Amino acid sequence: MKRFFTTIVLIVFVLSIKAIQPYYWMGESNKTMGVLTAEVTKLLLKSDFEVLGMYHPDGNKNLGVIVFTCDELTSMATSVADKGAFGAMLKIGFISKGTTTNITLLNPYYVNQAYFGRGTNKDEALEMTSLTDSLVKNALLPLLTKMEYYGRDIPNEELKDYQFLPTMPRYEDVIELNEFDEYLEAVATIKNNLLKGLAKSQLVYELAFHDKEITVFGVSFNGKNNLDKQMIDLMGVDCITSMPVEILVQGNKAYMLSGRYRIPLFNSSLRITKIFKIMGLSSDMNSRMENIVAVEE
Repeated sequence: MKRFFTTIVLIVFVLSIKAIQPYYWMGESNKTMGVLTAEVTKLLLKSDFEVLGMYHPDGNKNLGVIVFTCDELTSMATSVADKGAFGAMLKIGFISKGTTTNITLLNPYYVNQAYFGRGTNKDEALEMTSLTDSLVKNALLPLLTKMEYYGRDIPNEELKDYQFLPTMPRYEDVIELNEFDEYLEAVATIKNNLLKGLAKSQLVYELAFHDKEITVFGVSFNGKNNLDKQMIDLMGVDCITSMPVEILVQGNKAYMLSGRYRIPLFNSSLRITKIFKIMGLSSDMNSRMENIVAVEE
């Protein structure tokens, strides 16, 4: 009853919010990256979250991302038919500057509105998002010292139909990367290619719902001037909490969110003058993802 009441209060509060920011600044610490990520992982596991993976974007030891999820989030995300599993994960970012490390969280409400805002289960999605947000913050309560949102406010109605420019893709304009004979072939092909490091890629995590024929792969990149570095250079280091990028297998098809949607979504403060860099990076990302999902002849 107490959890139900808390959820209702959170829903009422969220409904009163007219605009949302993408990130939540949770706190700062003078602990080392290794100690801090281990501590956060322990706190998440203690509160029954599933930790999917951890990596250093661009191989930078001063940057870290933990990807995690929970039953409330995955049940809601996979029930949204229109590629909802893209939003089945949350991320915590660690940004070390000098002797201090900032801890940030990808805002569950931002993901909800961007990815599920046009879905048919809006009330259920909002309820599960409110509960997930509460559970995450309670789990990480020992680290909460900053507690403020950051990133540009986007009105709710604009976020659910977000596009950087009128001619740019929306969420539903996903890119179909490949079609396979069956679901398991798609999963095996992509995982094998990632483990081989095709297109200078690396597997960060895998989240599978085989009974629903859904699998999400988190993909990072390495090497000189890699995609991770280009994203950080373009979006800014404070946006690493939106990384890594994803490949979604649903049924016998593999998809990705267009970089022309995803990149500005997680840094909507980018100026129009950056349009050519967004387009170029998006094109490179698309080509590499197509290589990763390709079937060997």
